[in-house]
Amino acid sequence: MLRPYQQAAVDAAKKWLTSSVEPAVMNLATGSGKSHIVAAIAHWLNERSGKRVLCLAPSKELTEQNHAKYLATGEPASIYSASIGKSLRHDVVFGTPQTVKNSIDKFRDKFCAVIIDEAHGITPTIKTI
Repeated sequence: MLRPYQQAAVDAAKKWLTSSVEPAVMNLATGSGKSHIVAAIAHWLNERSGKRVLCLAPSKELTEQNHAKYLATGEPASIYSASIGKSLRHDVVFGTPQTVKNSIDKFRDKFCAVIIDEAHGITPTIKTI
């Protein structure tokens, strides 16, 4: 269950995503539960669209953390990272940018959204994706 401020962030994202085709950026403080918010938004996007959702994080540790928070919702998710493992079995996929970029053909038109953790550090690899 999300805390009230986390639910407010999820609700704001949903409102934006249903009314715009422009990207959304959320600026959330350290310790605010971004992994829980990412999980809720990813689940909602998948449920609403019926398509897959890709969640990128810049490191193995953040990818594992975000994946674990998603699994805590009771829903399955895959990991696509050379240092952790590669699976596209489930509709929500948590990955690291370089591994995804190296296999970009597997991701092309099957995904409705890309959620980027630590978006302040967008790299050329992420822009390619």
